[in-house]
Amino acid sequence: MYRIKLVLILCLFFAASTVLGEENLSKEESYNECPECGIKYSYDIKFCGKDGSKLVDTHKSSVCPKCKKAGVPGEEFCREDGKRLITIEERIVKEQTLHENKIKASKHFEDGNKFSDSEEYDKALKEYKKAVDLYPESPKIQYNIGWVYGKIGMHKEAIEHLRIYCDLAPEAKDIDKAITMIAVLQRNLDKKNKLVDKYNKRDDIMTAALPGIKEKCDMVLIPAGPFIMGIDGIKEEQRPSHKVYVDTFYIDRYEVTNAQYYEFLNYIKETNDHSKCRIDEPTNKDHTPFNWEEDYYNHPEYPVVRVDWFDACAYAAWAGKRLPTEAEWEKAARGTDERKWPWGNEWSPGKCNTGDPEPIGSYEEGKSPYGCYDMAGSAAEWCSDWGDTRYYSKSPKKNPKGPEEGSKKIVRGGSRFANVGILLRCTGRKTMEPILGNMGVGFRCAK
Repeated sequence: MYRIKLVLILCLFFAASTVLGEENLSKEESYNECPECGIKYSYDIKFCGKDGSKLVDTHKSSVCPKCKKAGVPGEEFCREDGKRLITIEERIVKEQTLHENKIKASKHFEDGNKFSDSEEYDKALKEYKKAVDLYPESPKIQYNIGWVYGKIGMHKEAIEHLRIYCDLAPEAKDIDKAITMIAVLQRNLDKKNKLVDKYNKRDDIMTAALPGIKEKCDMVLIPAGPFIMGIDGIKEEQRPSHKVYVDTFYIDRYEVTNAQYYEFLNYIKETNDHSKCRIDEPTNKDHTPFNWEEDYYNHPEYPVVRVDWFDACAYAAWAGKRLPTEAEWEKAARGTDERKWPWGNEWSPGKCNTGDPEPIGSYEEGKSPYGCYDMAGSAAEWCSDWGDTRYYSKSPKKNPKGPEEGSKKIVRGGSRFANVGILLRCTGRKTMEPILGNMGVGFRCAK
């Protein structure tokens, strides 16, 4: 019995020795190090015996999030690029967050592309902005948001994003195209800045330009009589071709400009007089266009855009006028000879504005038979009618005014964003919700 007890005691002793040995080995491998002098200490010592510095656990390694190089124990920033070092755990979390952001950004990017394809650039821009915020390192997102900014005339922002694209994708096949686009945008931006620099405030710009614009912007008399409205053989909403009689009316020779609308806004702000506005307009409406602070609105002779249907109605009533019916609009645009475009039957992109913003009346050869300018390209225009794509099949033959009710209003004329001839025909028509203000939509008045 004595020998058995002795053997058991010896076994327990050797087992304990083995465990302690392994534990000591682990402790020896896990040492602390002085960040100043580099002397290594046992894991249970916390401060350097030489200079008193707090020791660093060498197993808590850190890396640079940019160059991915391991940092020296005790350092907070990478020696290569100055980025703050992060632990492995932080890096894993960061990469997981980046992965999730890429997925979210991709969805916003796809939605932005859909809006861009349908020329809803305001909505496209909102989606691209969300995508950029989530994943700014994506070249294609930077390129597309830069393109949209350029398309809506925000050249400074366009240049900024296109330059980021060039930095992110210097070997891209279209890099030369992007660089050329930046140069063109910068040239246009310089032109705008020269104009704005002539005046200290927008009020000075508008006050100086308004008398000349008022003198220039008269109305055109459209005589009573029949004309052919619509066209056969293309889109359903433009069919059928049918004869319509319209009474005598006047219509603006040009689209309403920034300067004219600026005068109206000042009146509303100074008087708060909404007596001539529609009683069904949205509450608390001040009629300020979306993004009114942008540079586009510093140009007095640009057509005012981003006004919704209620804004256009309010301005027209304030000016002693109204919005035209779409029958009046089409007759003023095409005359009585069934022409496809205001200038005739041959598509000619040089006779209308399908590019950067330009002053009203910039295309002399593109005017209508009655002398109305910019009825193709420039800005599409609100009409008074409720929208119904099948209205022509039941339209009255004299002075049609559209359905009695609906959810959307008629927009005519196409805009500078529509560079395909068929979209700019005099017969082209589309509908839009009356509370929306679009970068491509303005208006002219009638009476």
